[in-house]
Amino acid sequence: MRERIVISACIVLLMGGPALAEDAGQACVDQLSQTESLVDETVNSKALDEGDVEEVNWLLDEADTACTNGDYEKAKTTLAKVKTMLKEAPAPAAAAEETAQ
Repeated sequence: MRERIVISACIVLLMGGPALAEDAGQACVDQLSQTESLVDETVNSKALDEGDVEEVNWLLDEADTACTNGDYEKAKTTLAKVKTMLKEAPAPAAAAEETAQ
């Protein structure tokens, strides 16, 4: 009886490991998608210059690669860099005023 319980527990743990990895992978993809939406909004409002847009896109590619490879901490750190760059960008109204002048 004890042996069956131990075997059942091992099976549950072995099957639960990939499920946890899939959840982390999905969370990574979800964060990447949300960040890409923020980037699109910021780029469409012309709050970033071309150099910053290129750097942000490069960082998004890096985060995507990290998510794909299962390096979720690296992806999280990279997405945090992108969000910091977006926060440092001028507000859309200020960017529109600069463009109009």
